[in-house]
Amino acid sequence: MELMREILLRLPVRSVSRCKCVCKSWNFIISNPQFGNSHYDLDATPSHRLILRSNYSSHGVLSIDTNAPLDTCSAAKHLILPLHSSPCNPYDNEDYDGFPRRPEILGSCRGFILLYYKMNRDLIIWNPLTRDRKLFLNSEFMLTFRFLYGFGYDTSTDDYLLILIRLSLETAEIQVFSFKTNRWNRDKIEINVPYYSNLDRKFSMGLFFNDALYWVVFSMYQRVFVIIAFDLVKRSLSEIPLFDNLTMKNTSDDLTMKIPEVLSLRVIGGCLCVCCLVQYWAMPEIWVMKESSWTKWFVIPYDFSPICITKDGGILGLNIRERLEKYNNKGELFEHFTIVAAEGEEYYCSLRDQQSAMYRESQLSLP
Repeated sequence: MELMREILLRLPVRSVSRCKCVCKSWNFIISNPQFGNSHYDLDATPSHRLILRSNYSSHGVLSIDTNAPLDTCSAAKHLILPLHSSPCNPYDNEDYDGFPRRPEILGSCRGFILLYYKMNRDLIIWNPLTRDRKLFLNSEFMLTFRFLYGFGYDTSTDDYLLILIRLSLETAEIQVFSFKTNRWNRDKIEINVPYYSNLDRKFSMGLFFNDALYWVVFSMYQRVFVIIAFDLVKRSLSEIPLFDNLTMKNTSDDLTMKIPEVLSLRVIGGCLCVCCLVQYWAMPEIWVMKESSWTKWFVIPYDFSPICITKDGGILGLNIRERLEKYNNKGELFEHFTIVAAEGEEYYCSLRDQQSAMYRESQLSLP
């Protein structure tokens, strides 16, 4: 059994899923939560996928293999979203947008996707590979985009956390929800910070990377863009300055009409990455943070938002026409994929809405 376990630990994650059906002993080994943790740590060829939420469907999402050619059938598959509870009040139309069952994607972490159904305030942790899910009924908060929010993992306590940050004048009020204890931390964390302002909706969702959540905000005192990071282990907030081209002072009070402008914040190739527009009539640039310094990577088309690096070195992203595209390192279009649902409906995911998330497939057990 020990030898069999060591062999199974070295299989790709999708092969491990199929092996659960071979016999009872293999299923017993693979279903052990410790096996999932060990496989996640040892996996030499992790499988990463992109999940896209349809703006025209309340029940499905599209999952795309970022390393497969976009024109192959194996690149994309349609997944049915997990069920939620009945609405607390079916006649409550607050923030109603025509799709009461359509969830918001709050983030991804270690193979899990966090979904939020705002009409009944349900939180669901979902593993798209194993189809396991856990429902947290009628949470005590109503998520609005006045919050910065993020989904991450605290390695010191082996706990998945939802972080909410409300920015105000010189103060950041931080609330922490533990999925292990299924409750909010009643002692709100208040940290003295410079006066930060939220950007638009697509920057509300935090980016989980290296035990911290990251957001792009605007410093109202300095009149520049900065990145703020919340360390999930130390429960501390810090500021990361951006490169010179993005620290030019902006005196405009209209944050939607600013140059320079940050278009997106991603993790690409194991590094923080910023896509930005530094001057009018210029093409957007991708800058990567390596060893605490920013390096210009390359220039991309204006209507393209980068998502990740593929195995062949291409840059996969979403364009303004809701089409997945892959560019080489010279900025040349390599291939593209039109996003169409199984029943013919379009999977609209605009650059502004950003209802998408990258996740690494895993056999990890639910908290």
